[in-house]
Amino acid sequence: MAKILGIGNAVLDTILSVPHHPKEDEEIRATQRMLSTGGNVNNTLYVLNQLGHETAICSTIAADGEAKQLLSGLKARNITTEHIQSFIKGRTPNSFITLNAENGHRTIVHYRDLPEVGFDHFAKIEIENYDWLHFEGRNLDALPGMLNIAKTFLTNQPISLEVEKPRAGIESLFGQVNVLIFSHHYASAKGYQDGQALLKAIQEQAPNANLVCTWGNKGVWFAPINGAVQHIAAESISPIIDTLGAGDTFNAALIHNLISQNSLEASVIAANHLAAQKCRQPGLDNLLEIKTGETPLANFKQLSNAKTVIVDTDSGHKSILLIKFEERVKAYENNCPHQDVPLNEAYKIDVNPFEKTLKCSVHDAYFNIEDGVCIEGPCWDEALVTVDVRVEENGDIFLA
Repeated sequence: MAKILGIGNAVLDTILSVPHHPKEDEEIRATQRMLSTGGNVNNTLYVLNQLGHETAICSTIAADGEAKQLLSGLKARNITTEHIQSFIKGRTPNSFITLNAENGHRTIVHYRDLPEVGFDHFAKIEIENYDWLHFEGRNLDALPGMLNIAKTFLTNQPISLEVEKPRAGIESLFGQVNVLIFSHHYASAKGYQDGQALLKAIQEQAPNANLVCTWGNKGVWFAPINGAVQHIAAESISPIIDTLGAGDTFNAALIHNLISQNSLEASVIAANHLAAQKCRQPGLDNLLEIKTGETPLANFKQLSNAKTVIVDTDSGHKSILLIKFEERVKAYENNCPHQDVPLNEAYKIDVNPFEKTLKCSVHDAYFNIEDGVCIEGPCWDEALVTVDVRVEENGDIFLA
């Protein structure tokens, strides 16, 4: 187990699950709302905690009511908060996130009215007590000084820097760290078409750093010190449940494997795999849980877009309706909201694959397959209850 200090932001996330990405001027209904602590460093430390490490965060916090909720969330994740800097003025940072049920992708709107960590505050931390320091590539007013202190007081402890967005002056810091992790957002903003072109250019600026560039479904490029740029493909994920925090998960797994003295290539492969696992489940909780003895509800090959599969379960749910929709699994409680009876109570459920609807056999209520909303019948505008499921690589479908 290593002691890891993360320097960056902690925020409150409001996550709204929506049936599709909203268009301009469109009003849609969220199917689920979740409040959670978030932020890149916060999420990375949470995953590192699950990987067996002792983690601490250096961040800022406000004095408003939401600050207590944020602190409570950090402590629930077993992240030490002794290095948090408090400000009387300002508000707790918030992220408002729409999570697209069609493809698991997310859209984020940030709100921030709070100072970043001050240089003097960071300078008081006994950073030599930590085995690894991980910085978000932000706060350029204080970050150069922080890295100078780290290079002065640390002996062999590695320093990693996440470069998610282009920020004025950040390139001058690349030679100060041991591991640079770039996002495709940074690479694209700088005019690079892929990670290979970016890392080849960065090698000249940071010849003594391990380099990594993640690019979503295009995979990962990486270059060890004095080594060639290499590439590994992204793992196939179907369906994608939730991409929120996948990059943070990748960073945590990369750090974990490098601390374990694995090669950069082996570390990237392991990080790529854990990030894919994250995309197959909602949220970051129990990310490493090995689920044994589970019986799959069905296999994806059994599903069709022209008929439903009804599965009984002992999990406390009513029976579950499964159907294929645009190469994804849609799962609902087999229960009509009109009079609380199974949709197949009278006879089989009629499916219209052209209209993409299914019909309750009792009261002829028609529901959209995509979002479960009733579009015709006695329970108009009510919706079937969504059941969260995950699909393994072999097509087996389990309750999430």
